[in-house]
Amino acid sequence: MRLHSIGKSAAKMKESDLKVLNSEQLDGIHKIMFDMLSDIDSVCRKYGLRYILIGGTAIGALRHKGFIPWDDDIDIAMPRKDYNRFYNIITKKYSYKYTLTDAIHKNNYGKVIPKLRLNGTVYRTFLDVDPKDAEINADVFVIENIFDNLILRQLHGVACLAMGFALSCRRIYESRSFFLKNSDDIEIRIRSFIGMFFSFASLSKWAEWTERCYSLCKNDDSEYISIPSDGPHYFRGLRKRGELCRLTEKEFEGKKFYLPVGYDKYLKSIYKDYMKIPSEENRVRSYYSKLDLGKYQQRSI
Repeated sequence: MRLHSIGKSAAKMKESDLKVLNSEQLDGIHKIMFDMLSDIDSVCRKYGLRYILIGGTAIGALRHKGFIPWDDDIDIAMPRKDYNRFYNIITKKYSYKYTLTDAIHKNNYGKVIPKLRLNGTVYRTFLDVDPKDAEINADVFVIENIFDNLILRQLHGVACLAMGFALSCRRIYESRSFFLKNSDDIEIRIRSFIGMFFSFASLSKWAEWTERCYSLCKNDDSEYISIPSDGPHYFRGLRKRGELCRLTEKEFEGKKFYLPVGYDKYLKSIYKDYMKIPSEENRVRSYYSKLDLGKYQQRSI
């Protein structure tokens, strides 16, 4: 459901070159993603880690008591400290089922949002232009500490925005043949041109630099937090720590999962009237180029 940066432009891709998920395919993806979300919840409860549903997954829990019917992804967020522990646990104990990639630890195909990837599945969306970037995955947004000092906060915010923009342009330039072939959007062409000036370093290096910039503040007790990789980015996403890091439970597909206690304020700030179901023409359709769910067999962790 989430579309920002490249996503806003990629939503205008030529439909003749991509396929749209049908209801049967979406049902299959939803079943697998629910198993993934249940695994995430189990690991976090077992090891005392905090996570929250955000974005379309949070809206789905509140508005539909489960998946938004036309949505095809999972959006969760974790404080940086919890995410680092989560990475180590998944990598050491559950690598038989999952691969967790991020820009610092392991190749994330030039993406700054960590991905929990389900081994043995194939699902390439319109944004997965690298042929190896093909598993069904959950987006794990990192809640970053924000400097209490106002001057440092402003400097950090500007740096995060600049790095995020540079990475977006560099990513489009990296796969310019795909984007320019499949889209007539002027924004993609402009970003591709700008990205050429950042091509002195690899896409993976730009992603690593960007994530390191996001995580500069090491104070786990700072008053403010933000999710720089999310749609509102650094400044619009600025929150009091308690709004996102204190938890409450809500039902999702018949099971309880965690949302932040400040979910209403958070969602209204991004989506306005998030409980209103959008008209059919305003629903974001799920484009893909390759899908194979046949290799997946449920095995809880």
